[in-house]
Amino acid sequence: MNFSQKYEKELSYIDSFWDKVTVKPKRRDKITNLVLKRAEKQTHKNILHIPNSFIVPNQSKFTHIFYWDSYFMFQGLIGTKREWIVKSMVENFIFLYKKYGVVPNFNSPGATNRSQPPFLSSMILDAYKGFIREQDKRHVIKKILSEVREDPDAWLRRVAKTAEKEYFHVWMDPGKLFHHSVPNIPLNRYGDRDVGYAHSSELESGWDFTSRFYNRCDEFLPIDLNTYLYKYECDFAEIRKFLKEPRKEWLSRARQRREQINKYMWNEKKGFFFDYSYVQKKQSSFLSLAGFTPLWAGLATKKQARKMVKMLPNFETNFGLLITAKESLPPKIDFSQIPSKYRTAVQKLMDPKQWDYPHIWPPLEYLTIAGLLRYGYTTEASRIMKKSLKAHSKIFNEYGTFFEKIDGVRGDVAKSFHYPNQGGFGWTNAIFYKYVEILDSL
Repeated sequence: MNFSQKYEKELSYIDSFWDKVTVKPKRRDKITNLVLKRAEKQTHKNILHIPNSFIVPNQSKFTHIFYWDSYFMFQGLIGTKREWIVKSMVENFIFLYKKYGVVPNFNSPGATNRSQPPFLSSMILDAYKGFIREQDKRHVIKKILSEVREDPDAWLRRVAKTAEKEYFHVWMDPGKLFHHSVPNIPLNRYGDRDVGYAHSSELESGWDFTSRFYNRCDEFLPIDLNTYLYKYECDFAEIRKFLKEPRKEWLSRARQRREQINKYMWNEKKGFFFDYSYVQKKQSSFLSLAGFTPLWAGLATKKQARKMVKMLPNFETNFGLLITAKESLPPKIDFSQIPSKYRTAVQKLMDPKQWDYPHIWPPLEYLTIAGLLRYGYTTEASRIMKKSLKAHSKIFNEYGTFFEKIDGVRGDVAKSFHYPNQGGFGWTNAIFYKYVEILDSL
């Protein structure tokens, strides 16, 4: 089956969508000005200047440059005529770090007190490998050079040096500005410089909000964060190899983190990775797609991968992969045992949240698919991708757009939570495109 032909209408929409959400500070055409005006209206001009072209997730609520959204949107741009913007976006993140000491959640003054799931090293390698891979495509090279006039290796050396500083200053947190480290365990947590750590660290996790952390995100060492940092360390080693520089330190750091993740987060009996509560000194039992991220990063052993694949039925529906397992939702409470004045507050804490069952969120589904493919589980990955394409295509044909998340039980648009359900949508479009590309190549 040719998936590109089957989903030609959807792919055409996705291709046209990028023009609507691309902001070009150097040449502000009508489309750019429209996006900027919407952004300024939405945020009361609450935007931090960035020097290079960038993409935003959609044209309504999310009109800033968002950190982890960008990595997933890149997956739909790599190998296309728009790949030039990957390098441009990396430059923006480097600029933001140098100016504010953090790669913020998004480019707004109110977001400089927190970051988001760290993908900077992955973005750098995507940009560098894209430059090398596309050397014969003059339109790509011309566009890249118009944005960043620099030799590829010199560029890689420069931005990687800044990314390493971000790793040490923000995530290793020697100055204890971001509260990312904990005593006695060489792993990391989400946190930031706000006072209410549980709430604000959950914002930084990108999972805003979820039952996964039991409203105590600051008390957990998350499996996904530590996997992303393991990927950082492996990426820095790979970059050093490209540049013919010593990489022993980064290989050692990656090995040590892998050992600690296996010690605290791998559950041999259940065959899965879990978050770890450093306060209660025990593993969480909450099942989420974050537990599959070690496959994406290549952290899991082949034996672990075989066990992890057996966990897919906890998440798989006719429409893709649920973000969390139904069995992990908070249990019903007997409110007769709780004084009436506390019932509303307790109910609010226990209610399902948007990063819970029954929702499908494309980013974590994509990381799971990429991990399955990395370990050779092509049949499972293909089955899930086909379900996902079918579900999103049905919704697109009914509503004329793609959505940030969908209901994974009904196969329809998800309900709104603390903001209206967003259409557009950057990472969903990109991952739809990527699934088509993968399935056609298979």
